[in-house]
Amino acid sequence: MDISQLYRHALGHDVRADEWQITLASDNWPRVLIAPTGSGKTAAVTLGWAAHRLSRRTGTPRRLVWCLPMRALVEQTAEKAREWFDRLASVDEANRLPKPEDVHVLMGGADADDWLDAPERPAVLVGTQDMLLSRALMRGYASSRALWPMGFALLHDDAQWVFDEVQLMGAGRATSAQLEAFRQAETARASETGGSLARPSRSLWISATLDPRWLATVDHPAPSPASVVKVDPVATADVRLERLARAPKALRRSRSAPQSSKTTDVAAYIQRLAEDVLDAHRPGQRTLAIVNRVNRAQQLHGAIAKRLGKHGQPTPTLTLVHSRFRPADRQREIPRGIVVATQAVEAGVDISAAVLFTEIAPWSSMIQRFGRANRRAELDDGADVRWIHLLQATDDGTASEKDAENLAVPYTVAELRSACERLEGLTDVAPVNLPPPDYIEPPHRVIRRKDLDDLFDTDPDLTGFDVDVSAYVRDADDTDIRVFWRDLSVPSEEPPQPRREELCAVSIGAAGRWLQKLRKGGNVGRLVFRRDPQWRRRDGAPAATPAGWSPFPERPWPGLVLLADMKAGGYLEGTGFTGNPKDVPEPVPQSTDPATASHDSRSIAPRETEGHDEDSLSQIDKAVALIVHLRHVTAETEALCQALDIDSHTRETLIRAARWHDLGKAHEVFQDTMRRGFGDRDIPDTLLAKSVGRARHGRRYFRHELVSALAFLAHQGWSRDADLTAYLIAAHHGKVRMNLRALPREPAPPGERAGVRFARGVWEGDDLPALELDGGEHWKGGPLMLSIMELGWDATTHESWTERTRELLARFGPFRLAWLETILRIADWRASDNERSGRYDAR
Repeated sequence: MDISQLYRHALGHDVRADEWQITLASDNWPRVLIAPTGSGKTAAVTLGWAAHRLSRRTGTPRRLVWCLPMRALVEQTAEKAREWFDRLASVDEANRLPKPEDVHVLMGGADADDWLDAPERPAVLVGTQDMLLSRALMRGYASSRALWPMGFALLHDDAQWVFDEVQLMGAGRATSAQLEAFRQAETARASETGGSLARPSRSLWISATLDPRWLATVDHPAPSPASVVKVDPVATADVRLERLARAPKALRRSRSAPQSSKTTDVAAYIQRLAEDVLDAHRPGQRTLAIVNRVNRAQQLHGAIAKRLGKHGQPTPTLTLVHSRFRPADRQREIPRGIVVATQAVEAGVDISAAVLFTEIAPWSSMIQRFGRANRRAELDDGADVRWIHLLQATDDGTASEKDAENLAVPYTVAELRSACERLEGLTDVAPVNLPPPDYIEPPHRVIRRKDLDDLFDTDPDLTGFDVDVSAYVRDADDTDIRVFWRDLSVPSEEPPQPRREELCAVSIGAAGRWLQKLRKGGNVGRLVFRRDPQWRRRDGAPAATPAGWSPFPERPWPGLVLLADMKAGGYLEGTGFTGNPKDVPEPVPQSTDPATASHDSRSIAPRETEGHDEDSLSQIDKAVALIVHLRHVTAETEALCQALDIDSHTRETLIRAARWHDLGKAHEVFQDTMRRGFGDRDIPDTLLAKSVGRARHGRRYFRHELVSALAFLAHQGWSRDADLTAYLIAAHHGKVRMNLRALPREPAPPGERAGVRFARGVWEGDDLPALELDGGEHWKGGPLMLSIMELGWDATTHESWTERTRELLARFGPFRLAWLETILRIADWRASDNERSGRYDAR
């Protein structure tokens, strides 16, 4: 199937691929793509990757990762990708392309990691910049801590990253370039040593306004001209592109502008702008008014709503679009009429306006906003574009520089003044008339390789906090938390888990002001909660706070997910986040809409693995003998290694780790938990790996995988050659990794065991019974040693766990080490899922 046939299958028989799209799909993949608005970049990249998957599968990454700066782009891109791959399924006989269910959305919620369990399948991941880059830094926003290493691994192995609208990425732009540099260095090292990072990842940066020099960082040189594809709509023979480039868009300055940053002056400006928007609106067409702040958009929307029907014209539809809505409340289709919006429509949103009002913004953003006017060149008389000079009063000398700074937020005064200078003298903003993009200031902080290595440790510090990666994900003043509201008047024994359709993104500043209002009323600790990683299931009545959550009295940080009681307010369905405690939202009902529900019904990823006491894979409503489960996981590991074409040496390491990974379940604490899960039912006379019911461990925070790793190292005489296998065994739930220490709330052993070492519910001297393993291996039984948790040399256990894991990180690198632990974890998931469903019994 040639490229033209591929396009016709995916887009329709009347659609032809442009010459540059054919080149992208057939030649070597570039590093930079510069193409004008409306030229079909999304289709070109997605179908270009598909063409490479069909023609050169071994050299084309399995996962296509669309990293987008705004939520509106995510849903739009994912919907298109599903549609295209649904059509291509009929001609993809070799299953080299994703199916519609292999297109995953990462925008927050408990289902944001449902793509992790099938690394051998081709897939498309579409996500926001904060969700994807935080995962690429092993601090996945809105993701369970235990899953951070897996998302990290699969985004750095066998993935084709696509960074769209680079000019909007802020600090993420430099981070994306640095990560690419780190991956290239690791790929080179793995190739030299014959390692397992056989399918490297790579990056493509695309935009209509992109200077390749923006991608130059301390470790990543600017892409060479040979690796840049630039689509010139005037020079091309494509009549459609030239027509789009010359689509008329008459420009003039709006008469509306704020006189100062005072609340009264801004309110007056909003009222004048509302009048201007209604006066300029063309009946039957779309008018788009873009302002830079969510609160101004909400105010302008309200002001226009009050005036509708008073201008003697048919009442147009009025729509509000910004990023502070719950997905369930957000307008999916933007109708004709009047649309009030923020930067949420600035890039990639496929709407066209006859009239455009826009507050002044950085030049690259202005170019994107102009692209929403007469977007398809459908208006013969052109669009009417009016820009609003937010700094007019400052330039006239009637307002202070402080006013300018306040009015410029979230941008800088210098950025807005530079854009104003470029607009002066322009009378038409058709793409062909626009000057090139501005120089972009380099970021203040750039992640270095040592920083990435430090992030490989996913344990919080002793106070319960994590390293803040927000400075590497977005600009410091442009970071979000997520909030979901529930009716908490009825206690529940199960931890509330957020669904994607009910999570609202809220800026750090707005969240802080809302929480401060609640704090003054003494309500934060009673109405707002954060996840508690040390929560353990209670016996008897539920606690006063929601299960699995603890009161939140602190200041918010990026990536945080908060559970709020409805009584905390702060949100209205038609307005979005307001921060007013008097605005009480309605709960979002469970959705059956495929646009908001998870698209991968095959996913076997555990829904919640945050707490150290939680072990969802061991409570599957079915009894499974320990030795049988070890065999199942070993078989799944072998199958996965074969599917991924893993080299024989690494395969042996993974298979041996699988044989030993759950030996620690033979510990009496775990077996007691399994037996209590049966209640009054008969208990099998064997060591169990799975139980039919739920019970909590008799020891707080007991982790069986630590027992397994200690036993394996003892079996190997504490040899350093055993470190990698021991690490994979310990890390197979993501809760025992780089460090080995007691948790802050973990109680010390009592009575005659007082004073012995302890960590994660394991006490030195605990006896682990003997067990025959497959592969001719045997655990002879005996007491457990924990001196390995101490820093420095020990006569029995030799080097400490910390020293061993740090040396592994230095030897294998973060990408390869995380990838190896991910393989074993997925094999364990698959075995548990097959045991739960009875598929092994049916074979």
